[in-house]
Amino acid sequence: MKTAIALVVIFLCIPWAARADEPLPPPARTTTCSPSGNFCAVSDPVQNITLLSRSGSDRILWSIPGWHRWLFLSDDGESFVVGYSGMNLVPMDVTLAEPVLFFYNRGRLVRTVKLGELYPDRSQLLRTASHYAWADIRGFNKVNQLVVDLADGKRVAFSAKAGQVQRLATDGT
Repeated sequence: MKTAIALVVIFLCIPWAARADEPLPPPARTTTCSPSGNFCAVSDPVQNITLLSRSGSDRILWSIPGWHRWLFLSDDGESFVVGYSGMNLVPMDVTLAEPVLFFYNRGRLVRTVKLGELYPDRSQLLRTASHYAWADIRGFNKVNQLVVDLADGKRVAFSAKAGQVQRLATDGT
């Protein structure tokens, strides 16, 4: 039984390993929209800023400093999460003190989640050829939770506004 479970976990992780060691593309202007498409954020590496507005409007509702390649915007347009700059990969010498999720509410940083809050030790991370895969961020679900699939097979949900771990919504997405 344990062998079967281990094989399932390995097969679920193959997509991570397949894309794991590809170089990231160079910084480029990125647009990310909320699941409903009502709000969008533009992250610009030249201006080094990320701006949020209602779709179809030029009026900026709020901004955060910096360019970010892994962005997740909630459907209410108030909450925004920046994922680790290396996306689903962290370096082999990573420590559990490494920040991997940054929760913003109306442009203000409200919580930073460190790797050690998700894993008790690095042995639970999925080793690739040159990195560790730590998570696959699914995005915001219908009840405004950020859903994160961890490398150890667990799924975690965070509240959009405060970044606190919550019980996953019953629909599981």
